[in-house]
Amino acid sequence: MEVLTLPSMPAAGSAIQGPAKWRNKATEVARTAFSLACQLAGALVSLWRHMLSTGVFAVQKMALQKRFLKVVILLLPVALASVYCRTSLPLWTMRAKGLTEELTCESAAELKMQRDLRALLAEQNQKMQLLLEEVAQLRAEISSAKKRSQEGQEVNQAASKMALNVYVEMSDWALKSSGATIDMQRTSETYNCKENWGCRVLWFFRPANPPDTILQPGLSPGDCWPLQGRQGQVVIRLPARVHLTAVTMQHIYKDVSPSGTVTSAPRDVAVFGVDADGEEETLLGTFTYNVAKEAIQTFPLKDAPLPRAFSYIKLLVKTNWGNPAYTCIYRVQVHGKMAN
Repeated sequence: MEVLTLPSMPAAGSAIQGPAKWRNKATEVARTAFSLACQLAGALVSLWRHMLSTGVFAVQKMALQKRFLKVVILLLPVALASVYCRTSLPLWTMRAKGLTEELTCESAAELKMQRDLRALLAEQNQKMQLLLEEVAQLRAEISSAKKRSQEGQEVNQAASKMALNVYVEMSDWALKSSGATIDMQRTSETYNCKENWGCRVLWFFRPANPPDTILQPGLSPGDCWPLQGRQGQVVIRLPARVHLTAVTMQHIYKDVSPSGTVTSAPRDVAVFGVDADGEEETLLGTFTYNVAKEAIQTFPLKDAPLPRAFSYIKLLVKTNWGNPAYTCIYRVQVHGKMAN
């Protein structure tokens, strides 16, 4: 370190000099003092720098030591782990592999069990759904059956009533067993083959059927009433006064006819309602019996059932199917409701 040398103070005798001299002295002293101060500051700064560099070096040294210590501390577990891994890792690897295989097998078994369980649940759910659908269908069928039963009862009642009405309306009022008879005075003559000797001989052994043959059931070939010629009439007395609805006529088929033809069958027929005294007749309808159709043919009357009841009915045969000698009538039925 440098030694500072202070200037000597002037003598007392020289203090009496002029102000300029003192100003110069003061300036010089100030400069000296400032120079000393600068030197002192520079020395202090140098000292501070030295101390700071020394401290920084020490700190850096300590930091390096701490860093080394940290590195040692960090590397020590790694070294220990490395040693541990070298000695124990193969064993743990084998154990881990065994555990992995065991867990894999258990997982596969568990997955299979879960799949089986899901499949079973799905199957049961499907069966339950089918059962619910069957129950719903059974309910619908039971409801429909009840409804059909009710409707069937109503239909049966209506059908029974209709059948009763049909039975009443289609009942035969021209049955001899029920009391129907032939008014012989207003009925045409029975066929008589006087001009044919062969027919007369045959008629001797088997005479012609009477008119009331048409009032009896039966449709055997030959069991008919033959009226004379191609035209004629028959008047039937009914067992009661009847509101007439229809008339049924019967004949045999051509295939079972003894002559092989049905030319004697009636063709165009008119039906009349006749009063009890027989003076007034009311036309009820006309129809044509067609031999090409069924043997039993029913013909409804106009305005049936008639508001007026009759106790006699007249059938007028206008023409037959070609036989000039006789017209054969097998059966006549009269339908209607009895008057109250």
